[in-house]
Amino acid sequence: MKTIDPYIQKTYEGYDDRVLVFMSRVYEDVKEQNAKINNYFFVTLDLLANQLLLYFRALDAINADASLSTEDSYKRQAKSPQIAILNHAHQEIIKILDDYGLSPFASAKINRLKNGDNDEDAETLLDNLVN
Repeated sequence: MKTIDPYIQKTYEGYDDRVLVFMSRVYEDVKEQNAKINNYFFVTLDLLANQLLLYFRALDAINADASLSTEDSYKRQAKSPQIAILNHAHQEIIKILDDYGLSPFASAKINRLKNGDNDEDAETLLDNLVN
């Protein structure tokens, strides 16, 4: 298993190990792209960690229940509320990763633009990601 940075362990103490491992990778990628993590990145990275925690908790609840539906107060079948939480957290995680250029699509677009497809757009895109 990958070692987790002590800063990550301290910052996200009490979080699921899957969140710690993922956040370690994100911090490494952000540092690699930007040389250092600026103070204003921390708020967004904390939001990412919280969304990951919600995602994993909802996923664990769905897996433990082994059901995608539940009964409402009138004994009617209804979609499990964990599914909505899972879907919303997933959408937010993708948005944050895209903002940092950490999704496969965003990375490919940045690399394509860096390699000369349109240098002005690459600089604008990178500036938007960093700022």
